[in-house]
Amino acid sequence: MKKALMVCACFVAALVLGTSDAGAAGFGIYGSAGGDDSSRWSIDSNPSFKVKTEHRGAGFVFDTAVAKDSFFNYQLNLGYDEFTNTNKANPVNALKLGGLMISNSFGFGIVRTDGFRLWMGPEIRLAWPKGSLSGYDYDFFGGGVGPVVGMNFNFPGNASLVVKAGYQFMTYDGKAESSTYTSYDYEIKERLIYVNVGILFRSTGDIF
Repeated sequence: MKKALMVCACFVAALVLGTSDAGAAGFGIYGSAGGDDSSRWSIDSNPSFKVKTEHRGAGFVFDTAVAKDSFFNYQLNLGYDEFTNTNKANPVNALKLGGLMISNSFGFGIVRTDGFRLWMGPEIRLAWPKGSLSGYDYDFFGGGVGPVVGMNFNFPGNASLVVKAGYQFMTYDGKAESSTYTSYDYEIKERLIYVNVGILFRSTGDIF
């Protein structure tokens, strides 16, 4: 986890330093919620079964064009994601996972005014969820891609309300291991629908 955080920090630093107009950007915090009512779990080579997934998360957000009249914007979300999995056939014990989540949105502003920006484009999402249940430790890595749409409401001063919704085709691969070294390979297929709400504070150069 520490290595992943260091890689993320270096990536963000390189991104900020490499931006052509480093004085035009927005920084802030976000909260998110989402899930999938019919994701699929498979264990080793056994048939898959349906699982209901729920996501809750929060973290930091960086955007290269919150208010300025730019066709393109890049948005980075870096935070903690809680990932709950409930077997629909046996909903008694839910597996609660949690870990680092990074999303990279590449937006194209289709509506740009002084106080509002509507953008859409592709998003790439990466996640490292972990957790424990019934004597087993679960460790996953997930990745996915899908469309995203965002709305920036830019207020007088330097504050903006950002609402983002996405549809991600996620795949997670991982293992479950017990103290007796019994292990199973898992795969999760998820169609994640989520909504993010964030507050960003724009730098002096991020104006229309």
